[in-house]
Amino acid sequence: MAGANLPAKKYKKTNPTQARISFEFDGGSTQFIDIAQALSTINRKFYRQGVYYYVNSVEIYNNETGVVDLHTLPDTWVTKNAWNRGFNTFQKMNALAPDVPRPKYHDFKVYMSDLHRTTGSTEPRLHDINGASAGGGMTADDWSYSQFTSADSDGDLEFDNNGNAIAVNQEADNFYAHMLGAHVGSPDNWLSIGLIRSYGDSRALPQSNEPLLPVEISTDPLNNLFDMSTEEVVNDIIERLDADNDGTPYESAVYIGDSSNMMQHVARIGTEIGVGRVGRASGFCAPMGLICVDPHGVNTAFRVVLNLAQGTYHGIYAERA
Repeated sequence: MAGANLPAKKYKKTNPTQARISFEFDGGSTQFIDIAQALSTINRKFYRQGVYYYVNSVEIYNNETGVVDLHTLPDTWVTKNAWNRGFNTFQKMNALAPDVPRPKYHDFKVYMSDLHRTTGSTEPRLHDINGASAGGGMTADDWSYSQFTSADSDGDLEFDNNGNAIAVNQEADNFYAHMLGAHVGSPDNWLSIGLIRSYGDSRALPQSNEPLLPVEISTDPLNNLFDMSTEEVVNDIIERLDADNDGTPYESAVYIGDSSNMMQHVARIGTEIGVGRVGRASGFCAPMGLICVDPHGVNTAFRVVLNLAQGTYHGIYAERA
């Protein structure tokens, strides 16, 4: 009877999901992966960017001697808080138009760095025989990175030859957001703003040099009661307790990620000349699903394959920021 010799229903594949994602890269230039975009394209579903994705393992196919570095956002509380602050501000901005319905696939999408903004995200690929990649159908109809619209008037004025201001049509400033690095543009014309830099600029510096001890402490009679040495042992101890370890155990004015070169290095994979040469690395966490692919000594095309952890988010394992 048809259907009699089948696995038990508890072994039914309930949510088929392509979790092995392949990317084709050109040699010699830094490029970027947006895991949410790639998953949405391959699986024909909507995956949000602002979550933590997990890569079980990664493979690089390259018949050339060279190495490829993979970088992610720093997996710290600063990254999480900066993203959440940007997301909440984005939502507050959209609430200024309360009667306008949100797009079906409305999401807060940011770039990894300003270089990511100018370079773009590499599309995923499927393959033909002999290892050739197939290009059709791998481009999203609409994957628009979020823009902020600022109500902070920049004046939008022009000046005549005599230096007199001439009012022109006021236009709101629109700009993108990236996680790593400084703001790009100028206060009257931002192109993209760094969310971690903005987060750091919005917070008060931690207090340091506390507690402060009175200058009289070294001459206090009770403190000197057991100071039986000519080397002033107790006073030296007091001086060290007063001077050492009052400041923060980190650079208080710097937030990890406020520079574009503060990426988390998660893998370096080397390949050599040979038939079917493959390099492999273990897995890592990719905050917001953003990965920087940086080849060194690689001048020809190469392939990166991500094996993503499977779970309950449309078949993929992910955690909320």
